Amino acid sequence: MAKNAICHQCGKPLPPTTRRHARFCSPAHRRAAYRAHNPDPRRACARFLADVDAKKPAAPYVAIMRDERFPGMYRLKRADGTQSDIGNLTRAKDALAAMRGR
Repeated sequence: MAKNAICHQCGKPLPPTTRRHARFCSPAHRRAAYRAHNPDPRRACARFLADVDAKKPAAPYVAIMRDERFPGMYRLKRADGTQSDIGNLTRAKDALAAMRGR
């Protein structure tokens, strides 16, 4: 290793066990330097749905329904008529009890 070798990310001296061509003191610093100089084009333009209100609370659960397609699986019916994701009976009962305040 060359004398006085420093990390290009943090500026600290490299450990004595690093290879002589090393530029970073850790893989995390190598990734951080790469990301700083090569931004991901997918992260640059985030798209959001205009009609969706993320802070709108979901309607409360009112009943447990048997799933029509998968036997032995259940869904929770909300007050507005929509249904929850699929789950087993135990989880459906727990979610309904939690919504009702036990």
